[in-house]
Amino acid sequence: MTLTLRQADPEDAEHIARVVRAVSGGVADFLLAGASLFVSPERLLASLIMETGNPFSYENALLLEHNSTLAGLLLSYPWEQHAVPDILRKIVPKKRLAVIDGLLQMADAQSLYINTIWVDEPYRGTGTADDLLECAFLMATQLHLAKVSLHVWADNTRAVRFYRRHGFVPARHFDVPRQRLLPHDGGNFLMSREVGQTAGISREGQETP
Repeated sequence: MTLTLRQADPEDAEHIARVVRAVSGGVADFLLAGASLFVSPERLLASLIMETGNPFSYENALLLEHNSTLAGLLLSYPWEQHAVPDILRKIVPKKRLAVIDGLLQMADAQSLYINTIWVDEPYRGTGTADDLLECAFLMATQLHLAKVSLHVWADNTRAVRFYRRHGFVPARHFDVPRQRLLPHDGGNFLMSREVGQTAGISREGQETP
């Protein structure tokens, strides 16, 4: 099975938006539901991805493909870019942003921040997620960043276990009240791992977040 990694382009925005929305743990819908009477949350997100100069931009996305079919996604960027885009501040109520302020604006200093890492079902358990993580660490090295960081819901035990086994440790914890569109208990962790750290993990039977 041959997988090809490539830089995303604007035409990939809808595919990227679909994945980001699905794996955000409800964050995308929580922020964007009701923001427009005529445009769905997924379409709003796609519009943001098509633009440049914001953290969700296609410029920050790498796509893993098998025979032109999307198999994996890595959306990442330097930690100082992890912030709420101006357009979201205009259309999302301040109280809603405040509920998940830590998730939206906090990344470990001097890290490459992983916004989204995803592998499609047929490719899980094959080491593909490991390869995407390795890409993130290579990118961090190229950017002279010391760490890789990401957010994960505390009750997503499978993802937490996956990242712990790859050497990530909690850097901060954020209390997030359970909401209708954020059905999580236990809040959210910011986890990070140093670039030079060796996790020493077998690729066989790995779980995928």
